[in-house]
Amino acid sequence: MWSILKRVTRLLMLLVVMSVFGVGKVRAQSITPAADGTGTNVTTKGNQYDIDGGSLSGDGANLFHSFEQFGLSQGEIANFLSNPNLVNILGRIGGGNPSVINGLIQVT
Repeated sequence: MWSILKRVTRLLMLLVVMSVFGVGKVRAQSITPAADGTGTNVTTKGNQYDIDGGSLSGDGANLFHSFEQFGLSQGEIANFLSNPNLVNILGRIGGGNPSVINGLIQVT
């Protein structure tokens, strides 16, 4: 009984210390490609997510990407890699989380 009480007390003390001094946030990848066959690839380079692959339309004018999640924090960049023949880049987000875009979306 005393050993359980000691563990609970230690856990409560740890939670108090963590709340007072804070705990650093763990940053998960903001952009995750979906495993649905579209071939979307995401490569992280610092604060930039380079997005390539995807599926082309029959006429090569449209590129389709699919993501499980898509969000950008302030200072992050989603960089869609393109070619001169593309007219439209379309993205679909299939996960259940909301997409919050506080960063930059660009095409290069």
